[in-house]
Amino acid sequence: MFSSAATRTKIHSLMQHLRSYPFLQQKENAERCAMLLETIDEQHAIYSQLCYSQKYFLQHFQDILSKQNIDEDDIFPLLEDLLILVREKTLRAGFTQANDAERAALTHVLDGEHWDKEDGTLFSETFFYKVPLSLIHAISNDLHCTEQKSIYPTQ
Repeated sequence: MFSSAATRTKIHSLMQHLRSYPFLQQKENAERCAMLLETIDEQHAIYSQLCYSQKYFLQHFQDILSKQNIDEDDIFPLLEDLLILVREKTLRAGFTQANDAERAALTHVLDGEHWDKEDGTLFSETFFYKVPLSLIHAISNDLHCTEQKSIYPTQ
């Protein structure tokens, strides 16, 4: 998904728009979004391979990319979409594979004031519970398939 030429063009346009800073109240979050978009663009193959389980956030991200213009109210939800993608990528690839922007983004969530594990928001439930659980489920399925193949080898 992130590797298609159309998506990458939209990411570049959105990055430039965010860095023109038309969003006075969301300037910090707009810069965070631009930095994460730059990371996704640079690592598009990795993100395409590793980030697909959180369909709501992925669909919302695609909807934002498809908009002709975004406004101030789109910045915070866009940041949440990007943070979910970073969370999934870093859990799948390992935190040691995260770049500075990804590490800063995760720290922003974990040490920040906007989200809490128990705040009941869709973002927090997804970031703290659903993404890690989906990875555990995927690993469990992979192990189950591997065990089945070893019990019933193909002849």
